[in-house]
Amino acid sequence: MPSLPPFHRYLTIAAATVLLGGCVKTYIVGHTDDWSDYMTGTGSADPLAGTGHAEISFAKLGTRCAGGFRDYQPGKARGEVLCDDQRVIKTESWAVSLSAGKGFGIDQLGHRGSFEFFTDEGEYQRELAKVRAEVERRNLDVSHLRSPKPAAQVIQSRVAPQGAISIQPATTPAAATMRSEPKPLPVATGKRLALVIGNGGYRDAPLRNPVNDARALAAGLSALGFEVMKGEDLGQRDMTRLIARFGERLAGHDVGMFFFAGHGIQIRGKNYLIPVDAQIASENSVRAEAVDVDAVLDQLSSSPLNVVILDACRNNPFERRFRSVSGGLAQMDAPRGTLIAYATAPGKVAQDGEGANSTYTTALLKVLGEPGLPVESVFKRVRTEVARVTGDNQVPWEASSLTGDFYFAIPAAQSQSPAAPKAASAAGDTEAELLFWQSVKDSQDAADFEAYLKQYPAGRFADIARNRLKRLAGGK
Repeated sequence: MPSLPPFHRYLTIAAATVLLGGCVKTYIVGHTDDWSDYMTGTGSADPLAGTGHAEISFAKLGTRCAGGFRDYQPGKARGEVLCDDQRVIKTESWAVSLSAGKGFGIDQLGHRGSFEFFTDEGEYQRELAKVRAEVERRNLDVSHLRSPKPAAQVIQSRVAPQGAISIQPATTPAAATMRSEPKPLPVATGKRLALVIGNGGYRDAPLRNPVNDARALAAGLSALGFEVMKGEDLGQRDMTRLIARFGERLAGHDVGMFFFAGHGIQIRGKNYLIPVDAQIASENSVRAEAVDVDAVLDQLSSSPLNVVILDACRNNPFERRFRSVSGGLAQMDAPRGTLIAYATAPGKVAQDGEGANSTYTTALLKVLGEPGLPVESVFKRVRTEVARVTGDNQVPWEASSLTGDFYFAIPAAQSQSPAAPKAASAAGDTEAELLFWQSVKDSQDAADFEAYLKQYPAGRFADIARNRLKRLAGGK
């Protein structure tokens, strides 16, 4: 969910004279990831102390929120805000210049959004006009955003010196968090960054599902607390640059994850990922036109725990051109602290899938959000499901050298008190439904929405799903 801003802690000498006069006022504007609602607000930041406060409100929901943030690196901050419907939003933000910054937030239900902040009111007003116009153009319902919890506590705030917001909520565990520094994520998860790439727009051998796969997985990972970088139908130059930026940003993270859906090729035991603009006429051109998987693994060296997922073993469009090319990808040894997951066994070919997503990604989305499931168990369940669906024609495979435990979804014992098993179960159900919906929401296949309604007949997106079915059937 969108929320509060940080401000760059280390400013140039030219700006220091202005900033030393006190807190800096910022203007905040953002929107939910599905563009169903937008938010506005103001905040204040002390650039020298690296702390600040902000107060925001959601236009259509009518919800007000307030909270604080603290720098954890120069120009990067984390925070937490409490809303009057008891929604708790965790935020990550960073400065992009002396007068602006960006960020994202996610609440306990998995709703996510992004925001920008400005010190110049004119820039803020221009961005607000664009965001408001887009939300009004789409005119989406916001019922799925409403918190199921009663608004038993209401935020009370007062203006503190220099315009800072002082929050004085009722004495609850969530309220107590507002008065302390943001707590780090549980050890089992840590600070996580993912790069998700889906390439399907190949000129000679297009694939239907990789972009859908990338979008669905990116949404699922965001709901699980990952910061996600995403690329779609990338040429070699853009793909290489994005992977390099991913490696640069990964420093300081506890977990790194890379996902690629599209064409992959192996030559002489080495694996390559194919950009959409690759012009491969011979074996010798592969190194210049494709992306070496080893180069991707090199970018992960700064993170202590890494997961690499390659849904890239689909039918090889270049197989007929080279005698030495084998189907599928070659077996690779996973570097220390890394798990490499393949959509199918080495040398085999994976199915692109008949629905909105590939067979492999569909199975992954089903189990990804299950709380307390170790990463190795996640992929075991994926393997079982894919083998079942394909009649053992496709059997996923992994290579692992992990030395620690990792969970995509935080174990219930770490995120819930022992006295609240029902609440933990409800959170898991909500997360599973969100992942399911994210995987089908952009589909043009009525069967996907029928499958959602069959599993969640009274779900949060049921009305939207029924409307999509009417439109796909030619109704109004």
